[in-house]
Amino acid sequence: MSETVSVLAYAKLNLSLDITGVRPDGYHTLEMVMQSVDLYDTVTLTKHSTDKGVSVHCDRDDVPASTDNIAYKAALAFFQYAQIKEYGLTIKIKKRIPLAAGLGGGSADAAAVLVGLNQLYQTDYSTAQLCEVGIKIGADVPFCIYGGTRVAEGTGGIISPLPDLTDCCFVIVKTGEKHSTGEMYQKFDALTDVKHPMSQNLISAICAGEIEEVAKYTDNVFEALWDSEILQVKTELLENGALSASLSGSGPSVFGLFADEETAHKCLVQLEDKYSDVFLCFPVDEGCKISS
Repeated sequence: MSETVSVLAYAKLNLSLDITGVRPDGYHTLEMVMQSVDLYDTVTLTKHSTDKGVSVHCDRDDVPASTDNIAYKAALAFFQYAQIKEYGLTIKIKKRIPLAAGLGGGSADAAAVLVGLNQLYQTDYSTAQLCEVGIKIGADVPFCIYGGTRVAEGTGGIISPLPDLTDCCFVIVKTGEKHSTGEMYQKFDALTDVKHPMSQNLISAICAGEIEEVAKYTDNVFEALWDSEILQVKTELLENGALSASLSGSGPSVFGLFADEETAHKCLVQLEDKYSDVFLCFPVDEGCKISS
């Protein structure tokens, strides 16, 4: 006998990303204004009545179907937290979020596993409890559990809600190859002149519901570490009607913020012939959604 649940795992954008310090243990502290968008992976969990352990399957060969997969790690962390010693679970992942893009695809999948297992095993954990498990797996996992429009601070586990971002959309372009996050932090630490995002201004603009003001303050400290390729994409987005353009995560994806869908769609058409991964996305108010 088996039970199955499918969860939509939404991608995230960093409307702003600031590095605010370094802890004694070497971890960097962050202040991020984050937004879920309707680009998603589908994570299907099947619970087996027999003790078969955890297996992971993905429709992309370049996604590890092993203990290295963050979805696998999320399942083991859940079972440990719930003190479930015997389990049989199959995880199937259908990828739509580009890999290694700064869009939180792996974190979203891990969040979906935690949310789905909470239902399959009827553990009735709160969102905060799931985030306790999630922060041990990855910095973006707690946000991907909550989703919507939120501020994430510390190492990613301090989450505060903001009003939903409305009346806008995004064109997302993945370009270039991702550098390891650890490498990016090392390069950041070597900078002598850092331009920090004006995060509080961005938060105030979101609270006021003024999208043009929001656009003024989208920013990311990691942009200083990227080459002209990122700047070129930003320029193309702005030339095609974006109110602002910024990097997401530590890159390499760049997004343009648009006030209307028609302009965004025209931009999409202009850029999709040049770049292989281009998406028109809209804000969503959740991080994971159980679909069946």
